Amino acid sequence: MVNDLLTLPLAQRLELVQTLWDSIAAEQIGPELSEADRKLIDQRLESFLSDGDPGLDAHQVLDALGHAL
Repeated sequence: MVNDLLTLPLAQRLELVQTLWDSIAAEQIGPELSEADRKLIDQRLESFLSDGDPGLDAHQVLDALGHAL
């Protein structure tokens, strides 16, 4: 079955991926997090937001690696 999907034209495979992704997003189901996990995520988000450094965008990262989008 998977091998059959891999032989589809690119446009059809992309459409299939988008349909699958949309169905996953519609469920909005995430992993169960412990309270410790939630606190750690909240701490990291707070640190990120207070830092003020947005980091690098994809183009900068790929340029640094010698690639281009």
